[in-house]
Amino acid sequence: MRTPHNGRLATWLAIVFLAATLLIVALDLAGTRQQGEGEARNQAASLSLLLEERLSSGLRETNLILQSISDSSQVQALLQNHVLSQEQQQKLRQLADAKLRQQAYLTRIDVLDSACATLFSSQRGDTPSQLKTDYCRWYHRTGVQDTGFMSTRPDAGGKNIVLALKLLSPTGEPLGMVIGTMDRQFFQSEVSKLPVGNHGEILVMDLRQVLMANWPAYPRAQEQPLGELVATEVFSRHEETLLFSANSLLDAERRIYSTRLVEGFPLRVLVGIGERDFSRPFNDKATMALLAWLFTAALTIVALRSHLAGLRQNRLLADSAQRIRQSEEMARLILDTAPVALLLVAMGQWRILRANAPARELLRMPGPPPGDKQADRTLDLPLQLAPLSDWLRDGTQADKEEVELEREDLTRLWAIVSIQYLPDHQPPAALVSLYDISSRKALEQELEEKNRQLNDMAVTDPLTRLANRRHADQTLKEEVVRCERYSQPLSIAVFDIDHFKQFNDSFGHQAGDNVLLAVANSLVDGTRGTDVCARIGGEEFLVIFPCTRLKDAEKVMQRVQMMLARTIFPFTDEKVTFSGGLTAWQPGDTPSSMLSRADKLLYQAKMSGRDLMLSDKED
Repeated sequence: MRTPHNGRLATWLAIVFLAATLLIVALDLAGTRQQGEGEARNQAASLSLLLEERLSSGLRETNLILQSISDSSQVQALLQNHVLSQEQQQKLRQLADAKLRQQAYLTRIDVLDSACATLFSSQRGDTPSQLKTDYCRWYHRTGVQDTGFMSTRPDAGGKNIVLALKLLSPTGEPLGMVIGTMDRQFFQSEVSKLPVGNHGEILVMDLRQVLMANWPAYPRAQEQPLGELVATEVFSRHEETLLFSANSLLDAERRIYSTRLVEGFPLRVLVGIGERDFSRPFNDKATMALLAWLFTAALTIVALRSHLAGLRQNRLLADSAQRIRQSEEMARLILDTAPVALLLVAMGQWRILRANAPARELLRMPGPPPGDKQADRTLDLPLQLAPLSDWLRDGTQADKEEVELEREDLTRLWAIVSIQYLPDHQPPAALVSLYDISSRKALEQELEEKNRQLNDMAVTDPLTRLANRRHADQTLKEEVVRCERYSQPLSIAVFDIDHFKQFNDSFGHQAGDNVLLAVANSLVDGTRGTDVCARIGGEEFLVIFPCTRLKDAEKVMQRVQMMLARTIFPFTDEKVTFSGGLTAWQPGDTPSSMLSRADKLLYQAKMSGRDLMLSDKED
């Protein structure tokens, strides 16, 4: 008589259980959705900052190039006299060509007088009128104190970017301008480097809302203002940045945007992360959660029906058994569609009995014939995946082990491997799960390489690639400590290049850089691998000779002098020499006392006629 009551109680318990699990799944999915949106905000903010820094750096580099052009004596003479000698014209053209090679996207350099007439152009025979350009109007605008200006309007040569630098006399009166023309491809090249996903969007606009560059490419009118994005939700707002969600002006897709002004220039960058990108993990998890909940619901229903079947008549047993078989089939289907690669390997024979779709794709197995459902589940392939094959033969236990695997075609991948042995299975088998982490490992290796490069930059002079002053001081301090402890010999040489300022004044800073590079190459070629060569000033160098006596260090420096004397420079017939002092460690010496002694010897060498290396014994 209690059977109907027990059946109703079991039914209500099952309903409450399934409702509770569904609520838990819904709350977990809501958290996943919120987390994905937060990650998208952080990604948009960091990418917009990175793009703003790259654009600002490139434009500032161009301004520095224009500043170096304006500081040249030829440009100053041209603005004052409006004419240059043939030799000065040649030097100015060589200087402009050298600066154009420094910046790949800088295509042209012009020098204009105060009337906005072109006095010099890096493109021969091309001197267009400049009287109606933005920067000419800016130059003649009264009350303007800025010495730099940027125009993003189309010029006569096409849709380029123009940077203008006002040149002033010593009294502060404007003399003219140096104009640099950049290819807009500079913006597009920087935009194309940012990883914003398959459905992201990147926009670079000027203050008129005119599009300068974007990703992906859309058919558009380049010089028509786009208008302002209408924010549907604002997440954060600062002086120059805004984080918000909006529908794109180009494709109407919803994205999370971060907008930022380019510091010092009339540009604004927008980086948008597509909702389809940051909601993909949520959708995948929702699909898996729904399948898992359906699986749980199916098992619950099966258990409930099994319980009710015991209370009902025996005629319902056949129907219950059929439903159980359907549930087991659903469970196998869910495992086959799981996102983790799963392999069922027969022990002893070491052959793959089953592999789901991710496993077939990961191990590059042939797919089943279309429509053959049995072939989709059953395989009979040899397991050739080192070292996983050896682990199974040895009975090795594995639980989320990170290992590099070698496939049958000798290609490699990194994966997280777990092994579950099934001795009761017929035949005995092992269930292997594989999770591909090759992309993560590649990112880790890339991060290690970048850290190594940053460490090298911290101790290296950027021009000569020798050690910098900080690294040299630290090395000398360590060597002095070693001398005090073990009484080992130590010698140092301090020298600078003779008449170096004349090279810069006569042939330009590029020639001076070439001289510094030649001295650095002679040091590297003439010294040992254990010696430390450093650039410690403008044209001043330091060489540390560990475990080296003074007379041996003198021979090395003589060899370096001879190598440098044989170096031929295209801009002068004179040989490059240097003068300096050599000294050895003495008991009680400190790094500063050794450097001071070497500096005094350097000064004596300069006073004695230069091209000399004086040592303590000559003091």
